[in-house]
Amino acid sequence: MFWKRLGTPGADATVNTVPGAVPEADAGPLPPEPWDPAAPVARLPVRNDGLRPLELFIEPYCWSEWLEPGATVTVVTVGAAGADRPWTGNSVPDEPFELQYLADMLVVWPYGDLVLILDADGNELYRYS
Repeated sequence: MFWKRLGTPGADATVNTVPGAVPEADAGPLPPEPWDPAAPVARLPVRNDGLRPLELFIEPYCWSEWLEPGATVTVVTVGAAGADRPWTGNSVPDEPFELQYLADMLVVWPYGDLVLILDADGNELYRYS
């Protein structure tokens, strides 16, 4: 199933230039950066209503995760703010998503500048930009 990942680890907090000083505590992951509120946002809810696990594959990031039966996630893509064509789709011009369904696999091509994967409670699992 999904592992929650927020932001990226910060700079090495243990580096200290004072000899013999106690290293500072690790501050943990940084919070994710917000996106431009003027940018268009498209959401694609994905729920596995089947009886077997479904592989969700996000391209072009080569990211995949198995959705157990009954599991729900939302793929969010943020387009370019103020652009005539906010979505950069290749085979489907100016559309936020392209989907391919294969046996036990759903491939999603999000065509935005930023892509987020949210769990059923709206918590951010992954972020790509």
